[in-house]
Amino acid sequence: MRPRLAPPTLVLALLLAGCGGGETEQVALPPPASPTPSTVAPLTAKEAKGRYLAVVAAYDIARDELAEAGKAGRPWRAVRDRAGAVATANEACAGELRTVRWPAAVQAPMTALLAEHEVALRHWKLAAAAGSDAVLRREIRAAGAHDGTRQAAKVRAALGLPPRRAA
Repeated sequence: MRPRLAPPTLVLALLLAGCGGGETEQVALPPPASPTPSTVAPLTAKEAKGRYLAVVAAYDIARDELAEAGKAGRPWRAVRDRAGAVATANEACAGELRTVRWPAAVQAPMTALLAEHEVALRHWKLAAAAGSDAVLRREIRAAGAHDGTRQAAKVRAALGLPPRRAA
């Protein structure tokens, strides 16, 4: 005797019913994530003054210490170490300045200051890695040419701060 196959309509009905039987659930997926606009308001003038001074303090100190080491006639390797500290402080300072939402009057001079920080940073890093006194001095002069003094003066003026005292 030959086994009988199930009629095609029965096979189709079983396939349509599925293994789980019963109804299928509709699952609502969350909407696709979209970037949320920044809701952080710019700092107030008073907040911006304090924040700017706090952020640039370590960089200003590192540059002052480098200048003092140079004036004191310290060995070039000691001066190179100070240049490394300036490079580290410059990088940290610029990074922090970029994270702040500055008042409108400060944004343009801050952008210019940050551009100078980037150029100076390349030279500070080269000074920190200098293999000779001549290379060290050359890179310090190059970094000094992009120290951002003019741009920082404009930022300070926009914030209502007095000019920075010379080292």
